[in-house]
Amino acid sequence: MDFDSALTISPDDLSPRFVLLVEHLDLPEAAGDPSAHWDFHQLQFLNNLHPLTHDTKSRQIAWSWTAAADSVARGILVPRSLSIFVSINLDEAQEKIRYAKQIIEALDAEVRPRLLTENRYELEFANGSRLISHPCRPVRGKARATVYLDEFAHYPKDREIYTSALPVMTRGGAVHIGSSPLGGSGVFWEIGDQKLRAYPGYQRRVIPWWQVAGLCNDVEQALDLAPLMLTEERVRKFGSPRLIDIFENMILEDFQQEYECAYQDEQEAWIAWDEIKRNQVSAQNEQLWFRQARSVEGALAVIDEVADAVQRAQIEPVLFGGMDVGRQRNLSEIVLVGKSSTAQLPYRLGVSLANTEFDDQRAVARKMLERLPIVQMLIDRNGLGMQLAEQLHGQYGDRAVGVDFTNETKSLWAVELKVRMQRGDVPIPLERELSYQIHSIKKIITAAKNAVFDTKRNEKHHADKFWALALAVWAARSAQQTQRAGVVSWRK
Repeated sequence: MDFDSALTISPDDLSPRFVLLVEHLDLPEAAGDPSAHWDFHQLQFLNNLHPLTHDTKSRQIAWSWTAAADSVARGILVPRSLSIFVSINLDEAQEKIRYAKQIIEALDAEVRPRLLTENRYELEFANGSRLISHPCRPVRGKARATVYLDEFAHYPKDREIYTSALPVMTRGGAVHIGSSPLGGSGVFWEIGDQKLRAYPGYQRRVIPWWQVAGLCNDVEQALDLAPLMLTEERVRKFGSPRLIDIFENMILEDFQQEYECAYQDEQEAWIAWDEIKRNQVSAQNEQLWFRQARSVEGALAVIDEVADAVQRAQIEPVLFGGMDVGRQRNLSEIVLVGKSSTAQLPYRLGVSLANTEFDDQRAVARKMLERLPIVQMLIDRNGLGMQLAEQLHGQYGDRAVGVDFTNETKSLWAVELKVRMQRGDVPIPLERELSYQIHSIKKIITAAKNAVFDTKRNEKHHADKFWALALAVWAARSAQQTQRAGVVSWRK
């Protein structure tokens, strides 16, 4: 979008930040995309003068990048100003500073600030302005700052962080909140929905995918038609090829939450978001050590890292595992949890193997059992998993045991995991896909009054990560009943 068309947002009162960035920023260079242009929601953000904003947004709309651009412009225009970014983890905190540096480098020389401090979590301009970025922890001692709470709905300590952020407005300052939804609970939902109480000071926006040119093939037409259509209908008509691919590989409810600003019904979930967050808090407080891999090569490498962490006493000397073997095009998932001297079972390793040959899956499982102090790994032996489970059991005995997925066994595993998570006994990383799959499991009562634990899914999803974690937790429970934790025979 060029400057003249951007003027239509507010022709009589454009903010200085808006003017600076639209006039002086090489947007394609700053975004790292030759075809980049300003979306309307970005220009609204830059032109906003309101101190309290709440954006319920789709994923992948460059909200974080826009917030970084806003902070850079503010820092240039207001000497000694302070902008603080709060993100869900360290990687995303560092990303805000990377964005800000790219934006600064793409500014015209006449307005580009000189940097006095430049590291992964802070930038300081020669005029005294500062940009600080950190993971989700409370904001303290920063009066008159502009605070950006990015993906706020996903913070484990959302209320504590929100309470700490508001006092920046005592003598000026602002709080800008943006997030995709995460169930019908939490502070982000409360502010946006206002069903529990009023939050009268906020300017609110809802930004679904069809308002974003990178996700929509005809934004102008979609603004009129898309809200009146069903999800699949509007995705097929207006979605970009990449968005269609994403839609075809996600549960409908997850897609609606991630891209269409829809809140999932908390009452249907077997494990609620509050219970998930309770365990994410534990993980954050303990600075959870864990590794993940998404390929055979990656898995074989991180297994050595886990073994080294055991030897260095960074993690527990006793591990339990669960393996959900993929059927057709589903992923195979392996999760290992540690057994501490307390009741906790922290997540230590997660391996995702998509479209992986049987022999390669077996190689990964064998190396785990050879290199790691695994007391027991429970392996899904339904269908394709039967041969794998039998071979590993034959070689490693009761350290590798096949289990059948039935309504009865799934009920046992699901209940055990819920009880443990209610107690905060299963520290897990702040990882979206893991959290979503845990939350996707529903307790469904059949016509025969039987309880069935499953996820509403298309053919490409059946909560593999949830069941792998549930199996690992169940293995720890079962082994605890038959042997003392820590007494295990394993080969290095």
